[in-house]
Amino acid sequence: MRWRYCARYDEQPAAKLGRSLLRLGISTPEDWTGSAVDFVEHGFQRFCKANGIAAARGIWDGDLQIMDQMFDMTERERNQARAEMADEPTELLFFVGMFNSAASVPIGPCLTLLEREHPLLPAAFYAQLRHSLWKWMYVYDYEAAASCAEMGILDIEESELADSIYPQVAATVPDSLRNRLRMNPHRGLALLRSVQPQLRSGMARQLVSHLLDLSRRASSYRHAWPKRLLKHVPGLEDYLDNCDGMGPGCLLNWYEDDPISACFDEEMTYVGQNGPLEPSILRVIQLGNSERATDQQVRNLFDYIGAMVRSLASAAKLIETIRDINDEHLREHRLKSGLPVEPSPPGVRDE
Repeated sequence: MRWRYCARYDEQPAAKLGRSLLRLGISTPEDWTGSAVDFVEHGFQRFCKANGIAAARGIWDGDLQIMDQMFDMTERERNQARAEMADEPTELLFFVGMFNSAASVPIGPCLTLLEREHPLLPAAFYAQLRHSLWKWMYVYDYEAAASCAEMGILDIEESELADSIYPQVAATVPDSLRNRLRMNPHRGLALLRSVQPQLRSGMARQLVSHLLDLSRRASSYRHAWPKRLLKHVPGLEDYLDNCDGMGPGCLLNWYEDDPISACFDEEMTYVGQNGPLEPSILRVIQLGNSERATDQQVRNLFDYIGAMVRSLASAAKLIETIRDINDEHLREHRLKSGLPVEPSPPGVRDE
């Protein structure tokens, strides 16, 4: 997970942002080296480090960028887009979050462990894990694989179904989740809190504790989908129309090389071939406002960035525990440990 400030045209937007960061105490006078871009980047780096970016990097592969131009437009296209939005400020900075690969999260062995503690605990864990991760990324999970399988079955002959991976997607749902895949995450959270004091297994306590920490850090935030900004960013609608999918931040599967993983591999073969990937996260700052209004926007943005980085750092601890449990499962069953590498984004972890 990397961070940076990217300037395409001049340093004026960076200078305005830098003054706001200085007023808010995110940047300091010592950050000044003669370049407004460097000034912003130094403050941004320090902020991300203070919020746990080093821990997040252990799992997540992506970029957090503050940019003055998000996509390529000719001068004529920029002028036309601005004319169509004459009542809106046109001086924008973008915060863009992108995942370059998907972290594999094989939770099947964890569900087995949790089921020994309480019959509903696997469903509660799964519901809250999905809910918390979706705040910050596109999660490729059972629902995505089921959709892929549904479309795939339409394209093959009935005689080919027996050898196809598609019917296996539904067939391999763990017994502990059958008829419970759609548990309300708020109900799941309440159950996690209620059973936590009674958990006997140390690993189960660790899983639930990490998940409750992740849930707490993400609870007040919602996913900043790019499409929420269509009315505020000139040219964004056309740009998104030309994007060819979004890279998942994680692959939430049951086991390594299971049907969910197979559908993931199939879909990722085609994502991004016919256009850029859509950003996972997009927020904007409008710089044409008063200092007070600009400072409020910058404060809100960095509150969001801090929450995102802290959440990803918390999720990294949880995923490391999930992987440890999965590796122990592999050792017990004398299976080859480690997850494969996807050669092009979005892929899975390199072990």
